[in-house]
Amino acid sequence: MDTNATATGRADTRRGFVTSSGVAATGIAGLSGCLGIGFGRRSDEAEDEIVFYNAGSLEYDPGTAANIDRFESETGISVDVNEVPWNNLKTSLTTIWRNEDGTVDVWNGPSWWLDDFVRSGWLEPLDLPNEHVEKFPDDLVSLMTFDGEVYMAPQFGKWGTYLYDKHSVSAPPETWDDVLELEVPDQSEFGFTWADKDVFMFKQFLYQAGGRMFNEDDEPRFHGRAGRDVMEFIVALRERGKIPVGMASMSEGNLNDAFLAGQFATVNAWTPLGANALEYDRWGESRLGSARLPEGPGGSRATFQDTNGLSISAYSERKPAAMRFVEFMTSRESCKHDMLVEGNPCVVPDVYDDDDVHDAYPSHLLETMQYNLEHAMGETYIAQAQVDDYLSTQITDVLVNDKDPQRALEQAHDDVEALYQEIGIL
Repeated sequence: MDTNATATGRADTRRGFVTSSGVAATGIAGLSGCLGIGFGRRSDEAEDEIVFYNAGSLEYDPGTAANIDRFESETGISVDVNEVPWNNLKTSLTTIWRNEDGTVDVWNGPSWWLDDFVRSGWLEPLDLPNEHVEKFPDDLVSLMTFDGEVYMAPQFGKWGTYLYDKHSVSAPPETWDDVLELEVPDQSEFGFTWADKDVFMFKQFLYQAGGRMFNEDDEPRFHGRAGRDVMEFIVALRERGKIPVGMASMSEGNLNDAFLAGQFATVNAWTPLGANALEYDRWGESRLGSARLPEGPGGSRATFQDTNGLSISAYSERKPAAMRFVEFMTSRESCKHDMLVEGNPCVVPDVYDDDDVHDAYPSHLLETMQYNLEHAMGETYIAQAQVDDYLSTQITDVLVNDKDPQRALEQAHDDVEALYQEIGIL
């Protein structure tokens, strides 16, 4: 491929490499808390096979599995899939790459890991044609771009979708205030995933309130007015009984099962719950409603940009085959196929106009998915795991233990600021 994505000019972003703050690649890598383990490099193997690290089991990623089968059939290249549990994937990759090992050729995972991986020199820039990159929304591409180079290609979306039970809610709430005023007998009015997704939910609410996690100088800003609005909203939901007791332990699976069982009137769902509900007993199109997320005080209905993408290891010794795999798996046809097979929102906007997509899903759900794709927000930042852990500890303390919201946010801010000072970012 002789036409690179950087030629479009779209790929330029403010985010670049730290060159003068004293942060070396080993410093960023060390934040993951991994110890070095020796792995052998493989320089004598032909490019008729690649090793792909998938975030989780393919049993729960049927769209990815189907596209891998298509790739193998069309190219003759075998894909050795290592199904790595989500919670272990970043640690596994960090351990491998700290040893400059070529075990992994391609991996998929979230865009918000990129900052640490790119700054450590562990990923290969993607030599994708202009037309391949241009089919994705600009804001999504910018999250995957550093110093004018694209390091990840979007595969599918997993951002939040607002769903409601039309048997008990005649019109979905338009604003946070409407959510607080919603009254539904025998159901909790508002559900969202908290366990393992608490910082995701905080970010989404933060964006709706008009805030950001960091400013242009990498200074934490989540503790300001927007952050306080988020925590006041969460406290109000709890105090008014709009969320059930034990909400802090609600995982994706718990939330989905509870919604399908009729325990929630409305939910902010992260997985393809809408597609599942259409085929679930006692649900279907007559009962399932979907809408744009309730607007926050910042005037935004943004969802958190939780998008899985594919990247190539800088240590891969089979980069041409790996590049073919990335381009195939993130093509328009593969992104659409994933949506039709699994129900994940497609990351290519014009796919939502295709007749077979409209045959598969009701128009209101497609409109919601496309709106969320084009209005999702996200940030990549250094030491993401540590930052999120500090924030998670504090915001969950508010939800579970009645900690003062402002004190919790300020503590998280102080912890993150100290971390960034320690590693030379501030």
